[in-house]
Amino acid sequence: MKATGLFTFFIFISTICFGQKKADLFDILFSTMNQRGQFYGNVLIAEQNEVIFSKSYGFADRESKERLNEQTLFNVGSVSKAFTAIAVIQLAEKNRLDLTEKVQRYLPEFPYPDITVHHLLVHASGLPDDNTLLKNSDWDNSGIATNRDVISALYEQKPELQFTPGERSEYSNLGYIILANIVKQVSETDFKEYLHNNVFKPAGMVRTSIYNADEIRQIDNVAKGYVLYPFTGRYEEAVKVPEFISDYVVSGFQGDGNVYSTTTDLFNFYKALFNNSLISKESLKIAFQKHIPAKMEGTQDFGNSYGYGWTVINAPVQIVQRGGELAGYVSNTIWNITKERLIIYLSNDYLAYTSYQNQIPFSIAGIFNQNRLQIPKMVASVELTKMVITSTEENLIKKIEEIKNRPDLYNIDLQGLRFLVMKLGQTGNKEKADLIINNFKPE
Repeated sequence: MKATGLFTFFIFISTICFGQKKADLFDILFSTMNQRGQFYGNVLIAEQNEVIFSKSYGFADRESKERLNEQTLFNVGSVSKAFTAIAVIQLAEKNRLDLTEKVQRYLPEFPYPDITVHHLLVHASGLPDDNTLLKNSDWDNSGIATNRDVISALYEQKPELQFTPGERSEYSNLGYIILANIVKQVSETDFKEYLHNNVFKPAGMVRTSIYNADEIRQIDNVAKGYVLYPFTGRYEEAVKVPEFISDYVVSGFQGDGNVYSTTTDLFNFYKALFNNSLISKESLKIAFQKHIPAKMEGTQDFGNSYGYGWTVINAPVQIVQRGGELAGYVSNTIWNITKERLIIYLSNDYLAYTSYQNQIPFSIAGIFNQNRLQIPKMVASVELTKMVITSTEENLIKKIEEIKNRPDLYNIDLQGLRFLVMKLGQTGNKEKADLIINNFKPE
């Protein structure tokens, strides 16, 4: 199919509406995004506790052309925090810990007497960044960092808190690492083993577990994480990219991340929550309460709040969201509790997927609520990144003109273009950088 015909096809399918089955529309949405290079990964959508759509798009291994399937494992990043929160709540239900109690009761060496378990759960502790602690320690960075490494650094350095506990809410990975150690201490069980016996196994999550970068290499059917790398214009395995190697060096942390799971297993997890087989209905209600308004650096304030392990969305209906991000992987789970709808998608395409992260839920909502399909526009910086290094200046000019002349197909993202221009400057591609600057000046 010629390019013009392909674009006409995209315009046609972007306006498909009534009369189509929802599952067909979901497939058209993600198939089209996959064809455009906007999405690679697995998707599962459920309504009223039943799967209505589940499909895979792309490769688990680009080199061997091994395709993704429903049982492919992805690193789900901070989705792991939901499991940690459930573990803490389970122990509270058994009266083995008190959510309002000070952390020092369970970890006596913890250097901050005013921080409670609740503060950790809702990101209101004021704890410093975990990576900063490691950089300021004598930790041997030739190995994989563990909870013990970062907690030892915290106890030794005792840095000042970023704010008074409970004063505000700012996202903290370190807080969930501390929670994992509380679970370990209170349950007298290894944290990984606790999750297996009390969360994963009861929920029917047959493939889910915690793995570090070395352990996951021994597991079959795992999606390799890829990055659309501006220096080469190609998809590179993130673990081999210099800028992201440090993300995998610290991949031994537990509680905040490093759970590998599948869309099917995650559906089973949410089904277990829905059926109250992991924690009680009353506890789940408390977990999904709004607490302190959430603040994340560099993002808009949408009036959302952190619950226990999830973000509670500011919406007319009750929606909770738990996503995750690690170089090479992005994950998202969105549970509309009011309408009993669950959306899960896991991707092993880092840059392209993050560019569409905010658009995908709205496209899915349009299908659910109006039976209407709207394909997200392609992002200019992503499309140029794919070809700018390897293309001639003539082809680059043609692509720039296509982007400028097709506002129905492309979103011109100035911030992303500035980043691309910076990367081009670092690789000595000044002429191509100037072409982009001169053609996408803010009006």
